[in-house]
Amino acid sequence: MRMSKLSVGAAVVVATVSFAGGALAQEGEAAASADVGMTLPGGGPKAKATEGETDHDQMVGRFAVGYLGARTVPMGGVAGTALTPNDQQAPVIGLRYWLDQGLGLDAGLGFLSTSGSSKAGNTSTDKAGVNAVLLHAGVPLALANHKHMSFQLVPEANIGFAQQTQKDVQAQNDELKLSGLLVEVGVRVGAELHFGFMGVPELSLQGSVGAYFQNVTRSGEYTPPSGASTSYEDKNTVITTSVYDNPWNIFTSNVAALYYF
Repeated sequence: MRMSKLSVGAAVVVATVSFAGGALAQEGEAAASADVGMTLPGGGPKAKATEGETDHDQMVGRFAVGYLGARTVPMGGVAGTALTPNDQQAPVIGLRYWLDQGLGLDAGLGFLSTSGSSKAGNTSTDKAGVNAVLLHAGVPLALANHKHMSFQLVPEANIGFAQQTQKDVQAQNDELKLSGLLVEVGVRVGAELHFGFMGVPELSLQGSVGAYFQNVTRSGEYTPPSGASTSYEDKNTVITTSVYDNPWNIFTSNVAALYYF
């Protein structure tokens, strides 16, 4: 009878320990699950992306800052009695923002401003400065997204203006005003490669080709010390294909990249 009671007591103890162990295990799993789902700012590692989630998906709702490529702003130049191209480069720095996985917005600004002087003996002469500005806008559309790559179609528009004033060109007190205007609309197609495979999905490079409709105007006006001024103008309408933002440009001085914050 005594042995029977001891056996029953031992069975009760074993069952109690097993139940408590199972409850603790379930509680530990719930705590671990809660840690993955909620991470305090600056406290502990972030939850890893779920399987199938792309680098592009992680950029939705975040701003990117980057170099959007160098654009040519037309400007006139005068050689004798003819108007010649004197175009300027305006590298575009811009922002990108993805409203959702498929639709984004681009905005950029490029500018160039030069000035200076030269001196010969006691005579100092100011150089004719150049000012060029270019406004860029685009609407990137993500057509297909893979783990580290987003294939995109980007309708865009560029408006650029440049001007320069030269004094004492052919005689004292004469003046030559040069200017140019670019109106460009087109579309690019290509890919945005994120560096998630290196642990930095926020960094991306772009490679694309495009087709554009351009309206290019170059003009000049020469005003002599006395007499009537002479105006020059050259207009061109161009439909062309272009290559912008080549990813291999990272090995040269022309880097095309975005970084998301």
